[in-house]
Amino acid sequence: MEIKQILQKYKIIPDPLKDQFFLNDDQIIKKIVGFANLNKNDVVLEVGAGLGNLTEVIAKNAGRVIAFEVDKKFKPFLNKLPHNVDVRIEDAWEYIQLHGKWKKRKEYNKVVSNLPYSFVEKFLHNLTFLEYDKVILLVPIKFVNKIEINPVFGSFFKVKTLLEVHKEKFIPVPRTNSMVIELIKLPDPIENKNLALFLRQYIYQHEDQLAKNSLREGLIKYAKLIDNKKMTKNEAKNIIFESKINKELLDKDINGSEIYYQVTQNFK
Repeated sequence: MEIKQILQKYKIIPDPLKDQFFLNDDQIIKKIVGFANLNKNDVVLEVGAGLGNLTEVIAKNAGRVIAFEVDKKFKPFLNKLPHNVDVRIEDAWEYIQLHGKWKKRKEYNKVVSNLPYSFVEKFLHNLTFLEYDKVILLVPIKFVNKIEINPVFGSFFKVKTLLEVHKEKFIPVPRTNSMVIELIKLPDPIENKNLALFLRQYIYQHEDQLAKNSLREGLIKYAKLIDNKKMTKNEAKNIIFESKINKELLDKDINGSEIYYQVTQNFK
């Protein structure tokens, strides 16, 4: 039974304001799951399970699926999924935080999801703190460009575009086409001796500090990790001064893109 028929039969009206756009193409769903190279050792996170059509195919190929859906009206459909699907009818955000930025741990190694549009950006911010084997996402095509030019996201991963999905493949029809993407972690900046990338990652993960303090601590840590050298605070301050980064930016909290651009330009 197709998505449209299911929605009509059970008198379900998707709410676009809740990002309820259902992919209605089994072949595309199989391709999305195929991109993830799943096996029975994989634990997969899916956010926005909806009617469970993507979830079911993931479950056939993975060992376990943790599937979040905030809308209770979809619970009867999700409860029919295979036994290896852990259905959670709740907002995924608290769980995402606990298994990412704050505790730096996870119980899943792959992500396969048609993410709710409003959830994409904050979810990607969380991924910067995680190690993972594979992340395959279906996102609005306009967001792909946003990821590529975002200085934070560009400090942690690159985007590989895999498949464009026309908007007519969704019910209801969204405003824009979508793209299946893979997020690929950038190489470890310590292993590659990439100072600028290390500092960009460091200041983002210490954004509660003034930029100059975060950069100073980052330089000290980098020297320790690369050369096992103990750099003094004054030495780090001098390096920052010589970098010619705008003083107003250094004296502010880390906010906005300009500090990331200047770090890239001034630390080689």
